[in-house]
Amino acid sequence: MTEIRRSFHLHLVSDATGETSLMLARAALAQFEGVTVTEHQWPLVRTVAQVRRVVADVEAHPGVVFYTLVEPEVRRELETACRLFG
Repeated sequence: MTEIRRSFHLHLVSDATGETSLMLARAALAQFEGVTVTEHQWPLVRTVAQVRRVVADVEAHPGVVFYTLVEPEVRRELETACRLFG
């Protein structure tokens, strides 16, 4: 029998305040009862170096990543790392 996971990490990455991704995530999570979420909020992520710090935390605490990043190079760095994690 498959065990259903009842807790997970949620990484919210934004190049601004992060309010949009936080509201989206909380609206989505309201649909699921009994799920515990550990939020990792990463506002003002605007450089590849900052993304690498985020990626290190995602690697240490695997989970779902929501992001709102405008800069293509920064966005690509995060997307590439997430693909490698699966």
